[in-house]
Amino acid sequence: MTESIDPAIPLDTTESVEWAGRPRITTILPAVVLGGLLLVFGIVVSVTGETPIFLAVVPLGVAIPLWKYFALQGVQYVITDEALYVKRGVLTRSVTQTNLETIQNSSFGQNITGSIFGYGSVTFEIAGGGDLSFRAIEDPRAIRTLVDRAASNDDGLGGGDWGESVIPGDLTQWQQIRDEIRAIRSSLKG
Repeated sequence: MTESIDPAIPLDTTESVEWAGRPRITTILPAVVLGGLLLVFGIVVSVTGETPIFLAVVPLGVAIPLWKYFALQGVQYVITDEALYVKRGVLTRSVTQTNLETIQNSSFGQNITGSIFGYGSVTFEIAGGGDLSFRAIEDPRAIRTLVDRAASNDDGLGGGDWGESVIPGDLTQWQQIRDEIRAIRSSLKG
């Protein structure tokens, strides 16, 4: 992995990073187009002699794409063998963390540009409410699969192929336990 992890992300010394990434840089293209249009408008208007409009529009045309770029660079997503992290911010930082055991469901989606250019978002439903999303990431399906496998607490009953059952005993032993419990219940009733 070549992505360096921001020091604001509180990784435990026992955690191993499975994946780290950022939103795709091409998602700032609408801001670049808007900024370019504002620059062109400002320059055209300045040629006609309207300096106040030029002074207002041109800095805005530069600021919008720069702001979007720095906001995008301030986001980092990290998946470890124990947790998911979302770090946001450049000057002020906030980090959201959730343990893999608390992930109940996941989904991924791609809008039309994401389908064409190979990026999308993955949303993880967290036990106790709330969601955690990785937005505009490369290959969202693979990231969803990675987290689903890492978060799997496969009990052997869901038909998953991620590992063997962690339930002790075999079917015969559990049937014997069931029969004993039924016998206890019937003796208590009568």
